[in-house]
Amino acid sequence: HAWVWTFATGNQAHNRLLNQPANYMGPVLNAHPDWANYDNRGEVIPPGQTKPFLDPANPEVRGYLLSLLQEIASNYDVDGIQLDYIRYPFQDPGANRTYGYGLASRQQFKHMTGVDPLTLSPGDNPQQWSQWTQFRSQQVSSFVAEASQTLKRLRPGLIVSTAVFAQPTHERLQKLQQDWESWARQGSVDWIVLMSYAADTQRFDELIRPWVIEANYGSTLVIPGIRLNTSQLAALDQIRALRDLPTAGYALFAAEYLDQGLQSVLNATQGPSATLRSHPLPQRRPFAAAAARYQSLQREWNWLLSHQQIQINERNFQQLVREANALGEELDRLSDDASHRDLVRVRSRLDRLRTQLNTDVTVRTASRHYRLRAWQHRLSAIERLLTYGENRF
Repeated sequence: HAWVWTFATGNQAHNRLLNQPANYMGPVLNAHPDWANYDNRGEVIPPGQTKPFLDPANPEVRGYLLSLLQEIASNYDVDGIQLDYIRYPFQDPGANRTYGYGLASRQQFKHMTGVDPLTLSPGDNPQQWSQWTQFRSQQVSSFVAEASQTLKRLRPGLIVSTAVFAQPTHERLQKLQQDWESWARQGSVDWIVLMSYAADTQRFDELIRPWVIEANYGSTLVIPGIRLNTSQLAALDQIRALRDLPTAGYALFAAEYLDQGLQSVLNATQGPSATLRSHPLPQRRPFAAAAARYQSLQREWNWLLSHQQIQINERNFQQLVREANALGEELDRLSDDASHRDLVRVRSRLDRLRTQLNTDVTVRTASRHYRLRAWQHRLSAIERLLTYGENRF
């Protein structure tokens, strides 16, 4: 996948490497200074940060970025395009540090409301401030939708993904203007890749839970991101935790930290690379991935049955076995030759099995509640892969 900086367009840290002065805005803003965005004090780069940003409301900026994305999709054999910095820079409205006052933004907002946004502050007029926040968020969201439509017309099979923050919605809208939930609900992107970077699994769970357990975004996959440069053990524990959550997979940040030591541990815990290459990739073969995950779940159930760890009365047991086996067969059929009719049958059987697991099964282990919850999460992950696959027929 091509990784693209979207609205961030320079970096003072790069200037040192390029022997450029510290105030160099990068080649894009150097050529087009009127494309720049500003904070409420007239600075392109907010205090304490290093990157200048483009004004998403500027039509020329949008046209330029769309042309770059089309160039990538047309000239390079990429499977997908990942939009990063698809937001405004960090702000703190409570401390009167805000951003988004590019010339085009100010003109458009004043034309809409009669108010120059530079005269607004969160405490003075909350209603107008909310309108200004919504205006900025919409500039980002509308660009995501336009970019996705453009790329899908050009390359229908291309995967469009975005790197986003996992913070609560209100905080994110106030500080970044990144309304990624709307992109997911509207189907503007195929993947939401959460930058859910945490030093421990408890914090990781807190960051992803609202988005992978408490919400469902239909055909858009929400993929948690794990940071590798904190602790190797923490990263592995977070990978393990995701196996029992309703997720299609995970992203690792970043490649430079995927050293030989970590690779050896992953080979030992995930299986060698040669074996993994034979596994169906969810983004390319979602129905086959769903079938493979269900087979893994069946193996776990069979092991527990053989060790008398699952309790169920005889009549319900026979019915559950029939349902479980029938679902496996339907998933295999869907994987081999997908059709809408097969997909309807699979979903129907999946719903029935989930209901039976909730009502008829008792697990004889100390972690029985965890196991039952984990099984439901895994079946939810299968359901999400089905929805994702349906959207890619």
